[in-house]
Amino acid sequence: MAILLVDDEKPLLALLQRFLERAGYRVDVSETGFGALEKCRAAPCPYTVAVLDLKLPDISGAELLPLLLKAAPELKVIVSSGTPFSPAALPEAQRARVEALLKPFLPKELLAAIERLAPRGRGASV
Repeated sequence: MAILLVDDEKPLLALLQRFLERAGYRVDVSETGFGALEKCRAAPCPYTVAVLDLKLPDISGAELLPLLLKAAPELKVIVSSGTPFSPAALPEAQRARVEALLKPFLPKELLAAIERLAPRGRGASV
């Protein structure tokens, strides 16, 4: 299963990338929202899950989230932010595809959120 990490904090990206790769995931990173959107517009989108920070240098994660969900209909998204975010604010059809993790979180909490959204037993293999 492939995961896209979207965050402008390079040390955090590197840490999470190493952790998730050790857990058996293929991981790609993007430091900008528009870069992430371009990666997800590939047909079909190569990622099962995106981990999205809300504060990005070029577009807010809140603005980017619906664009990602529309561009990649199978993509699941974990919103990762220091400010609370509730998937309940999203249109009903999108809520099941989105989870939120409040920063700072433990890497094992990220793994648990990924497993809830996209269990390894279903769909794409690692």
